[in-house]
Amino acid sequence: MELFSIVEKTMEKDGVSQAEVARRIGARRYNINKVMRGKDPVSVEFLLKIAEGLGLDLELKARRKT
Repeated sequence: MELFSIVEKTMEKDGVSQAEVARRIGARRYNINKVMRGKDPVSVEFLLKIAEGLGLDLELKARRKT
């Protein structure tokens, strides 16, 4: 998923660890790690929390498949 790439690049650029993201959003580093590795399904709510924890705006668009 492209979003995970953006999150990873932002973390790297800002020098933010998974532990720091977890601290910022009130989650466990273990959960951040599982999501980032694609080992756990992720809710939109959790993605929004991660993005907000990194200072990112996340915009979701719904569109009909063609």
